[in-house]
Amino acid sequence: MGSSKKIAQGVFWTTFFNIVNGVYGFISVPILITYFGKSDYGLIGIAISINVYLRLMDLGFNSTNVRFFSNWLAKKDFSNVNRLFQTSLAFYGTIGLLNGAILLIISCFSDQVFNLADGQDAILKHLLYILAISAIISWFTSCFDQLIKAHEYVGWLQKISLLPKLCQLIILGITVWGRLSIEQYYALTAFSMFVIIPFAIYKIRKIAPYVSFMPHIDSKIFKSILPYCLNIFSFSLFQFSLYNLRPVFLGIQGTVESVADFRILNGIISIVLMLGGAFTGVILPSASKVVALGDKTAQDRIAYDGTKYISIILCFCSFGMMSVSKEMLQLYVGPEYLYLDGWMIIWLLAILPSHNQALSSLILSGSDIRPITYSTAVASVIGLLLCWFLIPFFGVGGTVIGYAVYNIIQILFYYLYYWPKKMNINTGRLFKSSFCPGLIVGIIAMLLVRNVFRHIIDFSNVLIFFFCEGAFFTLLYIIMIYAFVLNAKDKRFFFQLVKKHSEKN
Repeated sequence: MGSSKKIAQGVFWTTFFNIVNGVYGFISVPILITYFGKSDYGLIGIAISINVYLRLMDLGFNSTNVRFFSNWLAKKDFSNVNRLFQTSLAFYGTIGLLNGAILLIISCFSDQVFNLADGQDAILKHLLYILAISAIISWFTSCFDQLIKAHEYVGWLQKISLLPKLCQLIILGITVWGRLSIEQYYALTAFSMFVIIPFAIYKIRKIAPYVSFMPHIDSKIFKSILPYCLNIFSFSLFQFSLYNLRPVFLGIQGTVESVADFRILNGIISIVLMLGGAFTGVILPSASKVVALGDKTAQDRIAYDGTKYISIILCFCSFGMMSVSKEMLQLYVGPEYLYLDGWMIIWLLAILPSHNQALSSLILSGSDIRPITYSTAVASVIGLLLCWFLIPFFGVGGTVIGYAVYNIIQILFYYLYYWPKKMNINTGRLFKSSFCPGLIVGIIAMLLVRNVFRHIIDFSNVLIFFFCEGAFFTLLYIIMIYAFVLNAKDKRFFFQLVKKHSEKN
């Protein structure tokens, strides 16, 4: 199979897997909250968040291994591939044991660290025991998918990853109908991830028969990849901390119920972000190629036109969800959760700085990322401190405020310093011509739906009202974007996309 075909399949199956994963996460939250109760469901959120944060012990090896595997495979240096594979098995095996030990230590002090009700400490301890066992297996097998990715079989990997997701869907049904305990549900879900291990081993044996599955640290190989690992690690450490420590802070400074609130809002926001970024790959050309060629005209096209198109889609998803936020919460988890509406709207506003995706692709393709590492560190520390001190007063709202401040600091750094100074981008033009049009149209359409449409038309059925509001917002947004935002060149571009898509189908 040719490289281009592998890449195309990888894009398709990655997108499909992300959609399936997002939909599963979206539907499982209300089902589990209803079945286990909000408080006990929050225990799952605490356990998962602790374990996710411990993934930092990867130290950047994931991206590093794929890079070095790919380079050595291109040079047909199979000896180094094997040595790195064995080194990774030994490294990840050690990290797995360390991760398991940390989880066991946390379980010993869980009643002192987290605000738990009577009986919840025993449940959380059991969940951490399950995680400790699964973490050891998960870490040890981490390099399996890295070697497969390096062979450009990303599509195959994502396709086979649908199997655990199917198992989890079945487990979800069995849990409710079979009246399983929270520990039984979590154990089945955690260990369902390992059904793909035999398939991964078979694939590796087929594409790389020269590798050995015997763990062995090769000090020379380890030293050669360590500097690159640490660069990746330093770049991702603070951002990763902000994203994954928020629910942990909620469990410490707030309540288990506030962790459940976080999971509810995060499930909805994740869907918006997934939809908001779904067309990025279609709209944007290869930024890496453009940077490598030094094509300034093409770079400007990505910066200004790419940001404009992403902003239009992002604002549609964000303000569209704001328009139906109350109905969404009622349909998703019930009217008793309408108190989350205000925080949900603030969170939706806080994701608008994600319109920087086009420029980020240029930055990561060739520009100096050290200033971004520093700004991310400062923004993350401030955001986490705000979360810590505000959670006792605002609950889940404290994490929303911290996240919003983090994004504001980051986007101001980009607009006021990095883009104009490092990339010669006219940020005034970028803000006025690329971001503001979608923003203004989104605000107008959202306000019309929330303040006019709701008073003109009233349905007793929440589901019908939800779809009518959504349809009205969509119609308003499309008409205003087409009439006032898109120029002749933009319209030709989108018509060509539609035509190409129609011809393929």
